[in-house]
Amino acid sequence: MKQVSAFAPATIANFNVGYDVLGVSLNNIGDEVKLIINDTKVNKIIEIKNGETLPKAIEKNCCSVVIYEMQKAQNSFVGVDIIIVKGFASGSGLGSSSASSAAAAYAYNALIGKPYSTKELVHFAALGEKVACGTAHIDNVSPSLLGGIILATGTNIDKIIELPVIDNLYAVTLFPNIKINTSDSRKILKDNVSLDVYRQQIGFMGSFVSSLYENNLKRFSESLKDLLIEPMRSLLIPKFNEMRVAAEEVGALTFGISGSGPSVFAICEGEQRASNILKALEETYKDTGISIEKYCNKISENS
Repeated sequence: MKQVSAFAPATIANFNVGYDVLGVSLNNIGDEVKLIINDTKVNKIIEIKNGETLPKAIEKNCCSVVIYEMQKAQNSFVGVDIIIVKGFASGSGLGSSSASSAAAAYAYNALIGKPYSTKELVHFAALGEKVACGTAHIDNVSPSLLGGIILATGTNIDKIIELPVIDNLYAVTLFPNIKINTSDSRKILKDNVSLDVYRQQIGFMGSFVSSLYENNLKRFSESLKDLLIEPMRSLLIPKFNEMRVAAEEVGALTFGISGSGPSVFAICEGEQRASNILKALEETYKDTGISIEKYCNKISENS
């Protein structure tokens, strides 16, 4: 095999109840990475489509870092030319660096004969996250590689729990083209919360997980509430509360912030409701003067 391409999807991280530990795969939008063996021991990024501001230096780009870490682990340097095709905007809160890192790991693994399982690739993809974001967290790269809904309670792959998915759920995401730095969105968070809020949030997480195993849509909807992060981060997103009301009026089961924002998401049952929610969000945002990108994806089972 002289060349290979791999696609990895965008993700919703946190998913309201699981700050830094929950992630959901969006399947239809994501990044593609193409690798071509160049018969040297040097990796080169030769093109980045739709991501002109991203670094091409191999020590700074998450894709080339992932590949280099895999080469070191294998003690075999199959040099590659790298082409990255961005399918959605960086800084959207939809796991941009995660999708690129996951696609790079999957592609290089295929190129060298698949010595690693897909779950083992999470470790390498997380190293791409580290160079992009400063931390090798796995709440985005895990669902990007494994699909479905992932609970990742640590940084090691033995901390990955693949949760069941209720059938016929759709995710509607809207990205307003404003810039929110992850570091800034973390700075506004409180270091301490009351015991009452903590108790309620723990209860919501337990109720959410049980709703998946029991296929209980009502409990799923009632449990997906964020008492910790959303009250602060929502202040950075224009018309957040108006969008929530609009989405819930046409059938959203829950509404929240994807990752650190500014993207927002709504979850609903059925494709028609998803279409209605998308229209409602567009209508709510039309007079802001802010351009938007919007997506609709069925949430599928883990791969």
